[in-house]
Amino acid sequence: MKHRSALISVLTFLSVIVAVQAIWGWDTLLSFWSTIPTNAVIFFTLLYWFSYLVRSYRISIYFNSPRIQLPTKVVLPIVIKQTFWANLLPAKAGEISFPILMKKAFSTPYSHSVPALLVLRLFDAYVLASIAVAIFSFPMAGVWVLAWLLVSFFIPLVGISLRRQLIGLTYKHRARNKVKFIWQILTNIPDSKKKLLRMTALSWLNWGIKIFLFAALLASMTPLLIEQTTIAALFGEVSGMLPGLPGGFGSYEAAVSFGLMSSGADLSAVSSKEIVAAALNSHFFILFNSIFGAMIVFMLPKKSTIETSL
Repeated sequence: MKHRSALISVLTFLSVIVAVQAIWGWDTLLSFWSTIPTNAVIFFTLLYWFSYLVRSYRISIYFNSPRIQLPTKVVLPIVIKQTFWANLLPAKAGEISFPILMKKAFSTPYSHSVPALLVLRLFDAYVLASIAVAIFSFPMAGVWVLAWLLVSFFIPLVGISLRRQLIGLTYKHRARNKVKFIWQILTNIPDSKKKLLRMTALSWLNWGIKIFLFAALLASMTPLLIEQTTIAALFGEVSGMLPGLPGGFGSYEAAVSFGLMSSGADLSAVSSKEIVAAALNSHFFILFNSIFGAMIVFMLPKKSTIETSL
């Protein structure tokens, strides 16, 4: 299975290299970057790496307890490596690297790290859905969208009371495997209002940064305004959470291209090839930073807190 995933990954990346050369030519595709000022590229890169720090801090906050303390600087290599594997392996198989890395680094049992990963992904899905509602309702609701964003920020607090009731309900039937797994997920949801709000704030900050970053990047590569590329950036991030080919090739480009075409903007000044090329370049930006970050982490000395064997 491991070799099959590796083979699929290699074949996918080779196919992308050949397809790009056949459709655009690498010189043409990479020429998009020459239109972006160097200081803007540096700014985009710093924003991307700042999102790594935000995610690392969120994990640190999530796992910290009176018995366990996970400094952000120690969690950061795990986040970088997990992102790398998620981009490399097909069908989101790279997600399983998170519990493995947590086990190697901190001896965190899978019974804790796997449900914890699902809880973190639930936070991500909720925030993305809330942002999507805000973006699509803005033309009709206007400034009332701000009220929705404020309300949606505090909605997770309702989960604390529901959590207690559902834990009691599932605890009685936890002998069943499926019910036991649901019970484990529920017990991994933060029961502290302070921790839950901090987790929510960091989730909003992370996705706000990423959507702004890729909306600005797409606007830099096309004649469109950042308001018109925000939907495309959102669609691209949503596609990244769904199963697909290694690196998200195909699904990411399709999602971003569809977002650009459905933004309501006048696309007479840009061809469909240019739209797809901008989506592909945005995707390459993600992969380059992911691979570059992993290269740095894999070269860390073995005396580092994080194991480098994975």
